[in-house]
Amino acid sequence: MQTVPGGQFPSDLADILQLELITLSDDLIAAIAREVPAYARPLEGSFGRGVRQGVEEALMRFLTVVDTHSCGPPDLATSREVYVRLGRGEFRAGRSLDTLLGAYRVGARVAWRRLANAARHSGLDADGLVSLAETMFAYIDEISGATAEGYALAQSQAASERGRLWDRLGELMLSGGSPVTIEHTARAASYRLPDILAAVIVPGPANADTSADTSADTSADGREERVNHRVGCLALPPDAPRAIKGDDIWMFIGDPAGPGRRRWLERALAGLGAIVGPAVPWTEASASAARAAFARNARDRGALPGAPDGPGEPLFTDDHLAQLLLAQDPALLADLASRRLAPLDGLPAKVRARLAETLLLWLRLRGQRGRIAAELQVHPQTIRYRLNQLRALFGDSLDDPDVRFELELVLRADPCRSP
Repeated sequence: MQTVPGGQFPSDLADILQLELITLSDDLIAAIAREVPAYARPLEGSFGRGVRQGVEEALMRFLTVVDTHSCGPPDLATSREVYVRLGRGEFRAGRSLDTLLGAYRVGARVAWRRLANAARHSGLDADGLVSLAETMFAYIDEISGATAEGYALAQSQAASERGRLWDRLGELMLSGGSPVTIEHTARAASYRLPDILAAVIVPGPANADTSADTSADTSADGREERVNHRVGCLALPPDAPRAIKGDDIWMFIGDPAGPGRRRWLERALAGLGAIVGPAVPWTEASASAARAAFARNARDRGALPGAPDGPGEPLFTDDHLAQLLLAQDPALLADLASRRLAPLDGLPAKVRARLAETLLLWLRLRGQRGRIAAELQVHPQTIRYRLNQLRALFGDSLDDPDVRFELELVLRADPCRSP
């Protein structure tokens, strides 16, 4: 901000205006309290000191702007810091920036009325009053800019701190941190813990190969930057607790079973190959994450639908509880399959696959040959022939309910691999 050219104002104008400051500060504060509801309270403590300091600082520094005895532009660095601090204080107090800027406008109007009258009575002409008005409102713009800067800085710092706390919260939920620590971290992050939540894993690129790209940043910072970019692209709540493990993103979504939430999650996670754990109380967040992680591994082994090496639709673990149960002990399941499907050993692979498929449908559809033929899109006579083959191979064991149960178990678990 520049001072007005020397000689434009009377040499004693600053002294004349300074006489007005004796009562002007109180008038400004009263007008602000009257017209800005957020400040309509006793000026006590740090709040009161801040408002009064801001008003008095603004008035005193303004006099240095109009004082023609100045040898150059006034040093506004000190007063600027006052308004930067006021901006920070407004954010921390939970008020909008518009509230304080509104107070500035009220103060400028009241101050202009008083100072203009004093200047006019001292003999300042119309051109001088215009210059005085321009100087005053340019000065208000200057301190408004400093306040906005302080507000933005506090806002950015708070967002950064909240982001770190949300990351910490996600890590605690993922690792099974104590409920007391999770609650404390949530309060510090201004995050309301939902009664029910679900862990969501968005796997990183399974076969990401950066060896051919000499510009690829493979450092920890570079990897985190790439992951953060992926997080920003997700259409999920920005304040959801999250954790990063390698290139995988973990998020904890509140109320996953609420009205419309399933469809919303499907849209938000479409094409990402994400896995959604069960809905649990927040105190059991790590259990939801553990099941999602297990489902991810089961899918990678082919025990659950979905391609492990490419993007796909989200998999909800609650839709595959039986398959997850069977996948708990692959070795045990393989032993059972080897025992129960032994009659198919020695047959050509294609024949084994056809007979296993037919046997599973026979078990599922309780021997209804017409429905089996329709499912497989073959002639009923073909089904009759295959069932005769199965009867010859398995014999009377197909009449044993326990054997049929175990056969259906192993065939449902992995109908393609088991034979």
